[in-house]
Amino acid sequence: MASSNERLARLRELMHQRDLAAYLIPSTDEHHSEYVPEGARRLRWLSGFTGSAGTILVTASEAFLWTDGRYHLQATRELDPREFTLMRMGVPGVPELEEVVCTKLEAGQKVGLDPKLFSIQEFTKLKGRLELFGIELFPLEENLVDLLWEKRPSLPEGYIWHLDECFAGMEVVEKLRLVREELGRWGGGVLVLGALDEIAWLLNLRGSDVPCNPVFQGYVLLTQEEALLFVETKKLTPEARRKLSPWVKIQPYQDMGKFLVKLAGVSGRVMADPANTSQWVKELSQKGARVIEHPSPVAFLKAVKNPVERAGMAACHQRDGLAMVRFLRWLEEQVPRARLTETQAARYLDQLRASLDYYAGPSFETIVAYGPNGAVIHYRPSPETDLELRPKGILLVDSGAHYLDGTTDVTRTVALGRPTALEKERFTRVLKGHILLAQMRFPRGTTGKQLDALARTYLWEVGLDYRHGTGHGIGCYLNVHEGPQSISPKDTGVPLLEGMFVTNEPGYYQEGAFGVRIENVMMVEKEQELETDYGPFLKFKTVTMVPLDRKLINPRLLNPWERAWVNQYHQEVKKALLAELEPQEADWLEKATRPL
Repeated sequence: MASSNERLARLRELMHQRDLAAYLIPSTDEHHSEYVPEGARRLRWLSGFTGSAGTILVTASEAFLWTDGRYHLQATRELDPREFTLMRMGVPGVPELEEVVCTKLEAGQKVGLDPKLFSIQEFTKLKGRLELFGIELFPLEENLVDLLWEKRPSLPEGYIWHLDECFAGMEVVEKLRLVREELGRWGGGVLVLGALDEIAWLLNLRGSDVPCNPVFQGYVLLTQEEALLFVETKKLTPEARRKLSPWVKIQPYQDMGKFLVKLAGVSGRVMADPANTSQWVKELSQKGARVIEHPSPVAFLKAVKNPVERAGMAACHQRDGLAMVRFLRWLEEQVPRARLTETQAARYLDQLRASLDYYAGPSFETIVAYGPNGAVIHYRPSPETDLELRPKGILLVDSGAHYLDGTTDVTRTVALGRPTALEKERFTRVLKGHILLAQMRFPRGTTGKQLDALARTYLWEVGLDYRHGTGHGIGCYLNVHEGPQSISPKDTGVPLLEGMFVTNEPGYYQEGAFGVRIENVMMVEKEQELETDYGPFLKFKTVTMVPLDRKLINPRLLNPWERAWVNQYHQEVKKALLAELEPQEADWLEKATRPL
């Protein structure tokens, strides 16, 4: 297999032939997905970095990779430092990509990229910055990595199937009506959808093109008169075709571009979400229409779960809690007497979930990270790093599943032996921040950025922090990471609305020692008891039902209402799960949820 050095050398030859001083490779694909099919993992092919977020800049003599705080330690392990300079986003003093380009290149030089892989928003921002220095951002019709990648995996060929309305909660025709109403408010025209989870939600379809994400490669063009789905037509099941046939016309995936040009010319207006629509789509649309950049109406409709979806999310989290309780009990029994590795523990947890009703696969690759591996925020075990679990230290388990009625994501940090005073203190500070966010009431219109600092409060108190957002949206039998809502220092400007689901996952990571994270999924709902001159207030309802490890809690660091919150949460967990457990499992849960 060719090394990064050889692949970079071949890429630089292609750059030289096209008079490019630099070339950009993002981790995303044509649909701007966080997780992508194997054949779209160009950044990994070039660099060896396996994280889900990153951008590479290659110049004639250097290569740089930017990634966020979730992947700093992982990138350090995976990148060849002789070939790539790791740019740790979020660390003071680390320059942004635009700064490095403007430093390394001269006026009149060109930076090449594939316009299908950069959103309108990303392209516009980068182009504007580079133009100030006389540097040209140059879209190419061909992807240079694809020209070099021999035996590149082809597009997946898994089936696309219909998700029954008893799980989706709404028929396709009703969803189309709601989206067309919003399109009409913006003057009509053609709505372009390229985000795969939006397409899957809108058409009540699911697929398997992307590992751990029940979506499929496709585009949708929607006008007031018709809806067109562009997809590999042979992948649709007969039932899916039948369900779509009254409302949606099906066309080959590769024909989207020519249909877009035609419809744009007829309507004169194309509406596209600049955050997840490619610059390539904008360039095609501009051949015959004015492009209206506006957040996708589908994203908001999908994020605010309907009553059936809300009930399904609560139900699947309750079932998921059964698997987690069985796993935690098994772990407690096995670690002192068996030679158990991280990978073996992860495999057993996956098996427990697979036995549950409506199970449809993992929502991401299960993370079981022992000791120092817990400090790698999105750790994945390999033969070189797969540690044996011993009855000492702490273990971080971040996992989730898809069920036909919802999606789960939960993290628990557990002591495998007697925890140290430092481990308990760090865990308890993370827990205090988790509680502060979980019980917060806030006025309607509040954004996640306004709440993010709550979860960091007790870490900041002693000069600590974590390099990731506090929470992300979560889909309903869809992507485990869902927008537009989040709880993060980044300002999306999106308010938290009733019916949205978000995670609450503060953490602490000590490189070379251990990691702590506590993650629950919460639903936003109205606070019925609080109506003031400032309008209605909202609150969170925790739907994850998994006990916290009491051994890691230092009760002396909790105030009375924090202790009450833990005790009340454990009573809710017990009430939700106890009747479904075998006697020995129920005994374990009784002990795990004893009052502090």
